[in-house]
Amino acid sequence: MNIQNHYRIETVFTLLQPLSHIGESESTQSFLNTTTVINEGIPVEVFFYSGNALRGMLRDCGARYLLDKLGIQVPLKTFHLLFSGGSIGGDQNVDIDQSRLLRKTLPFLSVFGGGVGNQILDGKIKQTHAYPICKETNGILPSYLEKSEFSWRQLSGDVQFSRKDDEKNENLRPLYLHAPDEEQKLLEGETEKKKKKSDGPATQMRYAVEYMAAGNKLYHRFDLICEEVELGAFVSAIHEWQKQPYLGGMAGKGFGLVAADMELITEEGRQPFAQIGAEYIKLGPVAEQAKQTYDTHLKDIYDAYLLENSDNFINLLEGAKK
Repeated sequence: MNIQNHYRIETVFTLLQPLSHIGESESTQSFLNTTTVINEGIPVEVFFYSGNALRGMLRDCGARYLLDKLGIQVPLKTFHLLFSGGSIGGDQNVDIDQSRLLRKTLPFLSVFGGGVGNQILDGKIKQTHAYPICKETNGILPSYLEKSEFSWRQLSGDVQFSRKDDEKNENLRPLYLHAPDEEQKLLEGETEKKKKKSDGPATQMRYAVEYMAAGNKLYHRFDLICEEVELGAFVSAIHEWQKQPYLGGMAGKGFGLVAADMELITEEGRQPFAQIGAEYIKLGPVAEQAKQTYDTHLKDIYDAYLLENSDNFINLLEGAKK
């Protein structure tokens, strides 16, 4: 019998750059994602980083790690299953034998779940949202965390960007823009009105984005009840993510870089699970052993399914009967 253990993993993310995680937008202004919590008996608004966003990011990383290790490309249906969770075709049912085979063969899918064939394979990740350590969350975060006297509003700001119409930049246009002649423009459906508009002055759009300031800390918790090899699949996603340890949007504009201090909570106390800094990753002993177990399992999959013929492996992922 395979042993299932409970792994409680608590993470404190430290923002090394501003964090953008948008909830709503009005006109050219984008606002941070917020929810309501009860603080000292009073409902208050607070920023939160969605657990669904965090899970989706790790799922993508875990799928990349899996396919890179196996050295394969997969059909579109399997691609959607691995990266997006797949979909259900036809009436939903439960095939226990098929489900067990999937969990045994592909721990990644067992941990993150997905729609395979016409059944749903439940994932094993339970988690919280990631909340800032601030005045509004003092009552819902673990007591060992240092209490904050600052509202999350004091820990946030907004920044403005501009987007220029470079098509009308006369320093660039004559050198680099290949414009078809007027006859070709007419063939492509350009009207005289559009032509006059394109000949007008350059326009510049300004927009604003709300952000959490660098230096903020966010608290998050995972709970998994799983086998060691499944924990290894989870660790593989963290290992892949550390190559680009960013959260939220606009990473290409200087946002989202974080450090993460992850701890494993057991009856014996707390121990390091993974530490991800700006330049390094260090796995704790439990995480390192689990990842080694998972890597060995992936080699066994390669030997059993892929060394000669990958069709059986793909059929399994797409829910085909053996």
